Amino acid sequence: MKKYLSFILILVVFFVSFCSVSVNAHTDTYDTPITVDLLNEGIYPIEVKSSSSMFRIVQCDLIVSENEMQAVMTLSGKGYEKLFMGTGEEALSFSDEDYIFFVENQDGKYTYTVPVSALDEEIDCAAWSIKKQKWYDRKLVFKSGSLPEDAFKKDYNYIPTIIVVLLCFISVTFIFIKGRNNKMKGSEPNFENEF
Repeated sequence: MKKYLSFILILVVFFVSFCSVSVNAHTDTYDTPITVDLLNEGIYPIEVKSSSSMFRIVQCDLIVSENEMQAVMTLSGKGYEKLFMGTGEEALSFSDEDYIFFVENQDGKYTYTVPVSALDEEIDCAAWSIKKQKWYDRKLVFKSGSLPEDAFKKDYNYIPTIIVVLLCFISVTFIFIKGRNNKMKGSEPNFENEF
């Protein structure tokens, strides 16, 4: 009896833990990239991790539309004329119309509007140095953990898990009651042999 209760209790704990992971799917611990279909449309501030301290992003807004994501990145300096979403070697095969040139914002900072294929994965970005006149390879990670709560679509995938947890709870209760009834039957006095 105790073995069954222990086993079912472990199952309940496991499923409750799994359920909480599904509900809090917008934490900073993703195993897979976050794509546009998991987000609500809107404009959200987001943190961006850069592989180079020479390419420091001081501000970034993620623009989510129905089928795509874009980011407006503001750099700390003015050393890069244009970007290419790929490697520097790949950029050499393209022309100016394929590059992303800076636009000055109201504070005179350089901003770049770039496509974002997914969050929480490394994305290649080549930056053209004005001073050195060459491409430098960078890697960017747009961090979903920095997005506000309302950026994420509600995840109802945890409902089946809740049902399983409830079924486990009902099973535990049933086994407990059945075991208790069996004990009570065993403790009842037997009057058949007295007559």
